[in-house]
Amino acid sequence: MKKLIKFAMIVGAIAAAARLVGSKKAEWEGLTEAQVRGKLDERLPDRVPDEKRAMVADKVVAKMRSRGKLAEGSESAVDEPEEDGSED
Repeated sequence: MKKLIKFAMIVGAIAAAARLVGSKKAEWEGLTEAQVRGKLDERLPDRVPDEKRAMVADKVVAKMRSRGKLAEGSESAVDEPEEDGSED
């Protein structure tokens, strides 16, 4: 009986951890490139040099883009302003 209780507790802990990881991943999914870079800037400690921060952000954005996790149209969110076709 004690083994069954231990087993149930372990399975419960694993299930809770899986839900937590899933919810953390869902927070990042569907963000634009600019939003991802902003979140990374918030989370990386200030002692990390700017060059290193940019390199990490580039790698994360590239990986998310390759997996299709970025919001549509996010490729040009930072690099180029969107053109609306009107001339003033």
